[in-house]
Amino acid sequence: MLRTSTLALALSAGWVLPAHAAASKDTEVARQLAEMRAALDALNQRVGTLEGDLANAKARADAAEARATSALAQADAAKAAVAAVPAASVTAKPATELTWDGAPKLATKDGWTFKPRGRLHIDAGGVSAPGAYTASTLGSMRARVRRARLGFEGTVPGGLGYKVEADLANGSVGFGDVWLTYTPGNAPVVLRIGNFETLNSMEQISSSNFNSFIERATFNDAFTNARRMGAALAYKSANNDLRAEAGLFTGHSIDSSLDNNGWIGAARLVYAPQALGGQLHFGVNYQYRDFASNISGGTSTGTAMPSTNQLARYRARPNSQLTDVRFVDTGNFAASSDQLLGLEAMAVFKGLYLASEAQWVKAKGYRAGDLATGAAAFSGGNSAVVPVSDPGFFGAYGEVGYFLTGETRGYKRGDGTWARTKVLNPISKGGSGAFQIAARYEYLDLNDDALIGGATNNFTTGTSALAALNSRLGRGGTQSSYLLGLNWYPSDYVRFLVNYGHLSVTGGPLAALVDPASTLPVNDRKYGVNVLQTRMQIDF
Repeated sequence: MLRTSTLALALSAGWVLPAHAAASKDTEVARQLAEMRAALDALNQRVGTLEGDLANAKARADAAEARATSALAQADAAKAAVAAVPAASVTAKPATELTWDGAPKLATKDGWTFKPRGRLHIDAGGVSAPGAYTASTLGSMRARVRRARLGFEGTVPGGLGYKVEADLANGSVGFGDVWLTYTPGNAPVVLRIGNFETLNSMEQISSSNFNSFIERATFNDAFTNARRMGAALAYKSANNDLRAEAGLFTGHSIDSSLDNNGWIGAARLVYAPQALGGQLHFGVNYQYRDFASNISGGTSTGTAMPSTNQLARYRARPNSQLTDVRFVDTGNFAASSDQLLGLEAMAVFKGLYLASEAQWVKAKGYRAGDLATGAAAFSGGNSAVVPVSDPGFFGAYGEVGYFLTGETRGYKRGDGTWARTKVLNPISKGGSGAFQIAARYEYLDLNDDALIGGATNNFTTGTSALAALNSRLGRGGTQSSYLLGLNWYPSDYVRFLVNYGHLSVTGGPLAALVDPASTLPVNDRKYGVNVLQTRMQIDF
């Protein structure tokens, strides 16, 4: 086609002359025809070259398509091979893995884990000295290391877990949680054995790292809620909104004592639904505490005992551990056991939370005329105050708090305890940290007419006599606390707390010394105490 077209073009251009053209032009025509033939030959050669190039390009395209088809086939084969490999092989972890969970955490693929833990709480502040009363630990600023704990926790193959904490604060060694847990298979139960809280109130059971105020509610101090050696079995529902637990404990914590045969039976029930746009918590706790027996007039050396042998005593500090003064105090009285009943309620709605608890205690007291000889004899000359009837005491608090920076207070469902608050903008990421404000009202009533009217009984002879009126009226007292707190969380693991409180005390063993000129009965005399306390805290 190209050649034919070229010839036609030549003809149309007048390159081919008719046969009858003039002879004078033959030579010129011949020359032009020769040039045309040469051009046609060159063009034909170029066309041939292009056709060869086209054939080569087509061959290369066919080869590339073949290679692509082969690559697709290989990819499909690889996908099929991966799909045939079990998922466990694809996601298999190394034999030992080191991660970060507030501290380095070591884990093995067969179920062993180990993580160090600890906390440091340094407190500073003071408690004012009321009226005419003075004491070395009142009226001045003081500081102490409240807690300096080191320990570790982890899991063991077979459903076992462990936790150990030693407290080195103030130059002595004490113990926090020391336990071993067992969860059989996928059962919704946990068995715990060791040294831990005797299923006390929510705030008492919660870690001191997470409570909003520096000190727990005064009724926990007054009623000697603490850790003891024992075992407890807990049930948790699948959705973690129900927890039921019961346990049996000795009457003391970890120590070297061998002369404490007291025991404690305890139970706690928590219902924690997510409702009303937030997290709710309702709980009830109970303890029966059988006091250690008298040891021939000696004194048991057990740690965290709810009584000193058969002598009960309920008293509380003024919302601060920076003093050893107690403005409310029942003094010692003879009793064989007591029972505690507590109620818990809490709600968390984004930045806002509310909490309240109450606890009642009823002591089983001895009576005037009772005898005790031999191993049952009381210390202190075998005589002690005995109530007219079984005395009862009461404590409660209500708290409201708010996070100004938008955080939500941490809560651990399934355990029914406060938990770590997640800081939204920690200073490590250029933020300001979290700011929390809180207010609390507490009330503690250690008055009971059965104790005020009680006589001092001689357990050797069975005779009894009344103490002086002011002495009897000073047994107990009431304490109301109005507390404000401002807390700053630079990060999840660091807090700075400031608490201010004003206490209103009525009666108690120090009322006569605070206001000696008053003509009011001792149990009607009122006075105030101020408390300022700060804490620097870090934990991991």
